[in-house]
Amino acid sequence: MTNTLDKFPKSPELDSLMKHLNELDYRQRRQFLWHRIKPRLPRFLYKFRTLVPSDATSVDRMRDILVRSRFWLSSPLDFNDPFDTSAKLIAEGTVIEKRRRLGELLKRQGHTWNERSKLLPNLVSKSNVELAQLAQKTQRLYAERFGVYSFGGDPHSILMWSHYASNHNGFCLQFEVAKDLITFTRLVVVQYTDDYPIVNWMKEAEFLEGLGVTLERKHTGWKYERETRIIIPNAAHEHLSFHPEALRGIITGCRVPDVTIGCLRELIAERSSARLPVPVLYRAIQHESKYRLVIRKEL
Repeated sequence: MTNTLDKFPKSPELDSLMKHLNELDYRQRRQFLWHRIKPRLPRFLYKFRTLVPSDATSVDRMRDILVRSRFWLSSPLDFNDPFDTSAKLIAEGTVIEKRRRLGELLKRQGHTWNERSKLLPNLVSKSNVELAQLAQKTQRLYAERFGVYSFGGDPHSILMWSHYASNHNGFCLQFEVAKDLITFTRLVVVQYTDDYPIVNWMKEAEFLEGLGVTLERKHTGWKYERETRIIIPNAAHEHLSFHPEALRGIITGCRVPDVTIGCLRELIAERSSARLPVPVLYRAIQHESKYRLVIRKEL
């Protein structure tokens, strides 16, 4: 199975970094995370999941993580928030700037010099509004091709269990960043804001930077998720392998029925048969007198 990370362009600097990370022991990896990664990543990442024993697709998706040790990368088109990865695109610049920018775009699309000479006058003559509409379509095409895998930051979050773990009938998977630095140092920490991104398509640097902003920024209403993301260009709807040791624990929701627990244990048995490390099992329990979840290790 090919790791999606292999799709990244190689460079001496990247190869050197990957080699260095592979040579670090666990303690050195923790130190690397603490001192070298900014903004600082959390020690653990959490993925809230559903599991429906009667649904073969649901079971196989959980098997992907527990047994095959791989993530399914979504496209932004799959997100539940239509504002996610969006921005207001404008197209403002001088005629010279427009000719240069549009000429570069046509060249990247494979148009010859003669073709560009014929197409450019019509494009440059378009109004800023028309160019902005074209820019909006281009931005969506770029964004929808990104492969994204999201993690939550708090296994005690009542809302996260309700929204992403089938109303507390699902599970929360715990991953330790230091156990797979090659995969998890590609994480970005989502920033929450009320300010909608505005990006000028005529300024290439601003446009490319704006693409990153849209992938890393969400409205403040989502702040409770404390989200981090793996983002890989041109990898939407592909698998990304991770090191099996990175999966450290599984937390069961406070409403998980016995049949679902049984299905989970069967998948863990498959994992054990494949000689993969068995994650620690925990259970989320309602606090007796507070709006709080308590997480306890299963005996």
